[in-house]
Amino acid sequence: MPPFTVTYATHPVWKGERALLADIFLPDTTVKADLLVWLHSGGFRSGSRTHRNHARIAAEFAKHGYACAFIDYRLARPPAILSRRTKKYLPALVTDAKDVGESMPESYFGPRALAVVEDCCAFLMHAVANQRNWNLTGRFLVGGSSAGAVSALNVLYLPHHMSLKRPPISTVLAYSGGFAYPSFLWPTGARILAQSSPTDDRMPISSIRRLKWSLHELQGDICLQIENESQPHGDLRIFPRERLSAAVERAVLFDRSPDPLSLSVNIPGTQVMR
Repeated sequence: MPPFTVTYATHPVWKGERALLADIFLPDTTVKADLLVWLHSGGFRSGSRTHRNHARIAAEFAKHGYACAFIDYRLARPPAILSRRTKKYLPALVTDAKDVGESMPESYFGPRALAVVEDCCAFLMHAVANQRNWNLTGRFLVGGSSAGAVSALNVLYLPHHMSLKRPPISTVLAYSGGFAYPSFLWPTGARILAQSSPTDDRMPISSIRRLKWSLHELQGDICLQIENESQPHGDLRIFPRERLSAAVERAVLFDRSPDPLSLSVNIPGTQVMR
C-alpha cells in the first residue's frame, strides 16, 4: 500500500517555523496494526524521511502486520529552537555525558539531539490522536539507525525527565546507536534490541555497552545486545549479504516473543549479550 503524508507539528527554527511531515505506511489488512516510528540517520545534520530504503523497510514490516511512520525532525540547518522547559535540562544532560566520558560526538548529545525528542514526542501524540483513523492498536515501537538510533533511545528515556508527553513505548530497535545520559535512565517497561559493530568508527560501541550494563544493574528494561564486526553502520542486517527480510523477522521475533532474551542468532562471529 502506498504511503500517505501528514503534517504532524509545526516547530520553531532560527528562520521561523518549520512544518514537520511524516510518511505513513499501513499494512494491507483490516486488522489493527502496531506502529513502528522510524528515525532516520544523518548525524543530526542531514538525512530525510524519504530515504530510498524506507519503503523497503516498511514493506517488510507490513508482511508481519506492522504500520510504519518515517518522520521529519529538525536538523542543524537551520538550528532548532528548543522549548524553554527542554532547554533548561541541556546543561545537566551535557554534564552527565561528559562526566561518564561519553565518546560519541558531542553534537550527538547536545541541543540537536533534544530537538528530535521534542519532535518525535509530538508525532507520537499525533499518532495517538489518529489511532482510529489509521487503524492502529495503540502499541508503539520506535526505531532508528545511527543518530536515529540515538534518538530512539532518547525518546524512550528523556521525556520522563523533561515533562514531555508521549504514549508508552513497547520496543526500541537501535541500530548503531547509544545513550549518553546514564543518570537519566528510569524503568519504562520497554524492551531494546541493540545491534552494533565493535569496530564501528562512526559510533563508538562503548555507549550502548554502558547502557546494557546500566540497565542490568538497575534491573530495569530488557536489552538484548548483538555485536558483529561485519555489521554495516546503521543497518538492520548483521552482515552485508543478510536479507533485509531476515533482519526484519529478527526484530519482529524480538518484539513479539514472550521471552525476548531467548532470541537466538546463528550467524558466525556474532556475540549476543542477554
